[in-house]
Amino acid sequence: MQQTVSHTVNLKIFSLAVATLAFLIVWAFLTHPVAGIDYSAGTYGACTYGSCSISLTSSGSVSINVAPTAGTTKCTIAGDIVTATTDSSTGYTVSLTDTDTSNTLNGPVSIPADTANPSSPVTLTANTWGYRVDRVAGFGAGPTSTISSGTIPSLTFAGIPISSDTPGLIRTTTTADTSTVDTSVWYGVCANSSLQNGAYSDSVTYTAVIN
Repeated sequence: MQQTVSHTVNLKIFSLAVATLAFLIVWAFLTHPVAGIDYSAGTYGACTYGSCSISLTSSGSVSINVAPTAGTTKCTIAGDIVTATTDSSTGYTVSLTDTDTSNTLNGPVSIPADTANPSSPVTLTANTWGYRVDRVAGFGAGPTSTISSGTIPSLTFAGIPISSDTPGLIRTTTTADTSTVDTSVWYGVCANSSLQNGAYSDSVTYTAVIN
């Protein structure tokens, strides 16, 4: 039996000054044990008689500030840390999707997501946003680090899968993880001065599933 744990995160963009875009990701905390698989599907001692559980949290608030200048594109990368644990001997999978069927940032204008998928991610372009997880799918090893209003990074990103599409993989295991395991999920935004200042928002959901 599969069980899921989900929570929603909000990405907000608000103007600080002319030609400055400020991005604030506000992450909701969640620790939510879920009754998991039948005893026959696990290993005695890993979890007992159908008591397998899973928990999921993220790290909190992440601010993303982008200050484009005339004629240039500036990019900012910031990360969230997603943590999952389970006593199920079959392990777990953590993934993410957009909360609804649109992955654009909505505000005075729409900021589209990167059109690439996790299997074939691409570098970000002006006035787009996306995510990456090092060493997962086609993203490559990285390492990714925080960038503040820098040049377009050579790292590749993908658009957040919409809720009706295949979720984007964050982490998967085939054995129990009874101690916390952190995975960094990186979000990148690139903007130039043609993008209208204002408040923009979208919502992302993480899901943890016992395998």
